[in-house]
Amino acid sequence: MPELPDLHIFSHNLKKKILNKNITSVTVFDTRKIDTPNIFSEKLTGTNIRDIVREGKELHFLMANNNSFGVHLMLNGKLSIASKDEAGKINSKILGVCFEDTESLIVSDFQGLCKVTLNPKPSGVPDALSDTFTFEYFSGQIKKKARENIKAFLINQQIVRGIGNAYVDEILWKADISPESAAGKIPEEKLKDLYEAIPFIMNDAIQNIERISPDIISGEERSFLKVHNPRKKCTDEGDKIIVKTVATKKTYFTEKQQLFK
Repeated sequence: MPELPDLHIFSHNLKKKILNKNITSVTVFDTRKIDTPNIFSEKLTGTNIRDIVREGKELHFLMANNNSFGVHLMLNGKLSIASKDEAGKINSKILGVCFEDTESLIVSDFQGLCKVTLNPKPSGVPDALSDTFTFEYFSGQIKKKARENIKAFLINQQIVRGIGNAYVDEILWKADISPESAAGKIPEEKLKDLYEAIPFIMNDAIQNIERISPDIISGEERSFLKVHNPRKKCTDEGDKIIVKTVATKKTYFTEKQQLFK
């Protein structure tokens, strides 16, 4: 599933391709995912995309007429920029936005899990890279969820938006905290390490994805990850990587990471 760093790059690259292009038509291919196709088309046709922003694990496409639509790619959703002929060959399409130059933005998902929303409502939950995600907020939420497993806590999008399974493992490894720890048992000095590891890991990932896959608009680039990496048996420091289900997720960590119970 694309996470915060992937979506940051997607938004940047999509803006280079489709920003300010006039929309000539909108086609809803899957009415199970978009149950108001006529309204969707009416609100988007005849305007243009003035900005594309990341909101947690979603991309929001903001229109010049003050409407918008959000896309949550889930596990296997895909974004494509395609010519008319290419668009016809894409399977499992959910939405097609056609521009005046005949190119289209296609949203597809062979699993059908991708979510597309017209005029998504703002979230009151802070994003992992937002100014509202302060240490005071973070530590306050830890106190409220003291008995919760720390991995489950960090992937909870009702606490902080944008962090998913892979990057939680990287963050916990950076902070030297076991994913099997109880949130409320982590001492304050380690909580500060954990809080500071979040923007460090996210920004480092953005830089690595830009370097390795500069034009990416779909999929995941994970080859640079330190621990959540099926290709690696040990970290660069020589610590064995353990693979185990934690908080219902496949989790990668080392015995060296401190366990707080």
